[in-house]
Amino acid sequence: MTATMTPQFDQLGALGWQDRALDGLNCVLRCVESVLHFRGLDPLAVARALNGPLDPVGRDLAKDFDGCRVDYRTEFDDGSRNVPFLLERLGAGEPVMVLPDRFHLPGDVYEGRFHFHDHAVLAVDWSARDSVMTVLDTDADPADGFRRHWTLTPALRALFTWVGTVTVTDAPDHRDPREYFAERLHRDTALLSVGADALGGLLDELTATGLSAVTARALHVLVLGDIQPQLFIYANALAVAPAPGEQLALPPELAAVRKAALDARVHAKRLGIALIAAHEKPDPLAVYPRVLELGRPLRAALDRLREALVAAGGREGPADPGASARLRARFAQIESTCFPVREEAAP
Repeated sequence: MTATMTPQFDQLGALGWQDRALDGLNCVLRCVESVLHFRGLDPLAVARALNGPLDPVGRDLAKDFDGCRVDYRTEFDDGSRNVPFLLERLGAGEPVMVLPDRFHLPGDVYEGRFHFHDHAVLAVDWSARDSVMTVLDTDADPADGFRRHWTLTPALRALFTWVGTVTVTDAPDHRDPREYFAERLHRDTALLSVGADALGGLLDELTATGLSAVTARALHVLVLGDIQPQLFIYANALAVAPAPGEQLALPPELAAVRKAALDARVHAKRLGIALIAAHEKPDPLAVYPRVLELGRPLRAALDRLREALVAAGGREGPADPGASARLRARFAQIESTCFPVREEAAP
């Protein structure tokens, strides 16, 4: 990989980024991935650095990784307090992830309406002379390298309510995928089995109660922020990185697990993307029940992944009656941190 002075959003070098940044990862993980590439990790090492327990209940894909760490600073009531830290890090050549308060983001659809924190950008450069910050944004123009340029006015300082820095914590992992898979098989089989059941219960609960403006957005954050990336990263971490001229193949049982994980992540993506589209409908509350029907194929795909893990030798482990409550608490945490001011949808 060619060295650069600042991190880049490079679709060719990124994990599975075909037509949109939500192809497998999310905006937070695209920022972390960019920093890992900037630190010299290749795609397989990036996938394994981003990997962790296959745990839909307890794992937070904003911070829980095997080979890296994200340290966050939050000032939800006054983002300007984070600005000195942000400019100091940028001045030292260190990128900083920003989850802006979209209430204060000029031109945003939620400007002046809702205090949402459901998107992340990566600040990579600061011009003190011009008071201009350059950020990488998965929603920006690809022809301009996914860059945006923010003039740091007094009003704009309020949006820096949630920022984070990325640190590589372990050496790049290039082990044989069979060794890598065997080391985590029993743990991940048990966690995925419990998590699939808990997610099914949460979807049943939300179907029965109906989605509100906030719970619908929290569900898309859960699905696209935690569920889809876990499945996608896990599958990519099981890939083969042959040396030049070599042709290596995965054992059939490992290949079946990898395929099942990728299939399940497609269904997770469909549910999440459909929720995002529904948010902007004239009457989103009328659309959400139909969108929730996409939870059924996701649940079926997670069951197929569980079966593939068991067929590969994984043990499901005992039932965990407290898992559903823990996932519901995780969901409530998403509601309170991504949407700390609980406005209901208004015209």
